[in-house]
Order: sequence, then structure tokens, then C-alpha cells
Amino acid sequence: LKLQFLYFIGHSASKMLRGTLLLAALHCASSLGTSDLTRATMSKPRATSGLLAKTKPEVFTSINDYMVKGGHRVANCEQFTHEQLTDVTSKILMYRDSSLASIYEKKSDKRNHIDLAHVREEKGSAAYNMTRDGLCAQALMAWAHHIPTEARGNLKATGVVLPLMPASGPIDTHDETYNSRISCTDCHYNGDLDADHVTATNDTGAPRWGGNNQTKAFSVLVNVTDRGPHWQMKYFYDDDQKASRWENLEGQKDSTCRGIVKDGKPCTVIYSSDGHMYIQSETICCHKKKQAGAVKSDWLQNGGGSYVGRSTVNGYQVDEWFKKGMYDNHYYALANDFRTPVRFMEHINGEVKQWDFLVPTWKPASQPASLFTRPADCERPCL
Repeated sequence: LKLQFLYFIGHSASKMLRGTLLLAALHCASSLGTSDLTRATMSKPRATSGLLAKTKPEVFTSINDYMVKGGHRVANCEQFTHEQLTDVTSKILMYRDSSLASIYEKKSDKRNHIDLAHVREEKGSAAYNMTRDGLCAQALMAWAHHIPTEARGNLKATGVVLPLMPASGPIDTHDETYNSRISCTDCHYNGDLDADHVTATNDTGAPRWGGNNQTKAFSVLVNVTDRGPHWQMKYFYDDDQKASRWENLEGQKDSTCRGIVKDGKPCTVIYSSDGHMYIQSETICCHKKKQAGAVKSDWLQNGGGSYVGRSTVNGYQVDEWFKKGMYDNHYYALANDFRTPVRFMEHINGEVKQWDFLVPTWKPASQPASLFTRPADCERPCL
């Protein structure tokens, strides 16, 4: 994982960092909850959280209010030295969870960047205070976004005292390090918009297959239920290529593979843009004309879809959509600006066929064309 660590506080820096990373491994047993994963996928706090502000100085105030009202052990930012703040952040990161860092990395999220570097500055100088303020903001970001909720209780039990956000600010400066450390002012800032209607994409209608209106390709791990049997599948999708790839793993009983690949053995199905479908296992590969292609990304938006309502699926708050096709198609997406897929479900002859998308594995990105081309030595037709 590319969690970006920079740490410079003299000759003791490398020793402290090694200790931090070692202890992080010892503390990683804290359970990652669905609320932690949901928070990590959201680009802004919920409107009801009290953590959205109409001005950037109010961002600092709202975060401080949250910390004080939550009963956390806190002290004013101005009471800390640079060395104390790097020490606090190091202690927080002992409890970090790599799954959260992975989510931020995949999205190129600003929360993935942690920079503890600082040079010696005259205490009380404007430069010293700006560095201190940035380190305070970064410590709280690490606490809020890199450790599971359960771990916060364990951290609190150690007696660690967290800094509050600076009493004034943010400072209007071109200093890249400072601006990176206070990037919370971007995510918690709501401008002049109404807090109840904040989304990064302004999606108000049905989502696309696999995400919001900017998502036309993605990959994800799926738990499949097909009228009884369960197995996992690696799913790759690219609307621009009009193709998808289903890598059914051990234990699969996919209906497309049935009769060609022995039940339970891994089987890959490729819906290619060349007009063919390819079925491949370790011992066989065959092709046939596609009877159906990859799902169109706008399948819910091109007519016939209806909004059902908001509910909870697999611990996530989701919006449900319905569209009648050959079967009753139910689609559930996270109720946030990413519209991350959570579940697709339909009934076939009264039995459930269902895909449960593993949200932390979802990665929106264009897919390599090689995933969807004819496999080598796949000349024989399927019988």
C-alpha cells in the first residue's frame, strides 16, 4: 500500500517510525466495522453529522465541537510542540487498518497522504505555528480516517491526548505541505449549498451500473448466490469496450459454465466485444456466439427503472432501484456520491440469484483490453 509516510525529526526519526510500524502490526486486530468502510468511501460527511460547514474557518470549529462533545481526551492545538504532535500521530497510526488505506489509495484520496516531516523552526514564529497547525489537523485526520472506530477506544485507554484544530485559520498560503495537511477544509466545506444536497457528482437520478455518472468501468470482488449455491467471483467491466469478464472461483456453479466446466472448478466467462462469449478453465476453452452481452452502464437510466427507497444492505445505507426485465431486477447502491454497487438481485422461478459486491474491493477504472480478448488456443466451439 502506498500510504505516504514522511518522517523527519532528527536522528531518532527512523527508530520511532520502525517502532510505529511494528506496533501497528500488533494492534491491527481491531474489527473494521461497516460504518468505517462507509465513511472511507464517502468524499464528504453526511449532512446530519454536524461536520459540514459553510465557511472554512467553521470547518475547524465543527470538528472541535465534535471532538469535545464526543468526550475525547483533547487539548488545544497551541499547547503542542512539533515533536509532541508527531509522537501523537505515530501512536494513532499504531492502530491503523490497511483496508482503509487501500480504499484511499484506489481513489487517489487526499486522506491517503500522511506527512510528518518538519524542519527546525524558531518556536513562536509564523512558520513554526503554521507547521504546528498543519500537524494538528493531520493528527485528527489520522484518528478519524485511518483507524477503526473500535480501535479508538483502545487508543483512548492508553491515555493519549489528541489535539484540537487550531483556534484560528485556515491560513491563506501557497505552502503545499500546510495545504495538504489541512485538506479537511475541502472535504468538510459545504460552501453556499444546502447541506442536505451535497454530492460531488450531483447525481439525483438512477445510478449507472457500477457507480455514478462518471463510472463506466470498474473491477470488484463479488459474493454470488445462484438459487442455492454460493461462491466468489472476480468481476471486470468496461462499458466503452462493451465487455465484461467473470472469473468464477473455486466452488462455482455458474449456469454458463455448467456442462462445459466441471462444477466447483474455476471457470472464466468473457463477454467480448468481438461478438463471442469465451468459456475457459484450466483444461478447456471454447467459444460461442453471445446470447447476451455486457450490461449497458445506463440500463437503469434508459427507461423503465423506478426508485424504491432507502434501506440497509450488508450494513450499508443504500438506495434501491427496480427495473422489470426478463426477471425482477433489484439494484442497490451506496447512498453517497460514489453510488458504489452493493447488491444486484433477481428472482428466477421464485429462487434468488444475487450478487453481493464487496465494497472495499470496488475500483472504478478503465480495464485492460487484454481481459476481454479471445484467449490463446480457444478455437473450438462450445458444444
